[in-house]
Amino acid sequence: MPIRTLSFTAVQPGGARHIDFPLHPQTVREDQVGDLLADLLDTVTRQIGDQSQASDGDVLQSLCMTLAIRMNMVKAPSSMVRDLVSKLLEQANEAVISSTEQPAGRA
Repeated sequence: MPIRTLSFTAVQPGGARHIDFPLHPQTVREDQVGDLLADLLDTVTRQIGDQSQASDGDVLQSLCMTLAIRMNMVKAPSSMVRDLVSKLLEQANEAVISSTEQPAGRA
């Protein structure tokens, strides 16, 4: 069975990055995964804005805290959830590392 992917374009300062994220085999709604990803990134961008004093470490710390809360809401053994999250994070990070960066601008 081929691995399903979520094709996503992340707009960054000075360009865009096209990423094909591998999806977990039990993913139910890949469109909802993509929508939530876009909403989360938009929220982070809006919160930190251009004038924010938040560091990258501050943002990562907040995201990790959010993830820890959500992990403990899952009705499964904590070690199983932790292993799944570690695997998903590693796969997502590899997808970003191997993605292509493209220049972007406004017309």
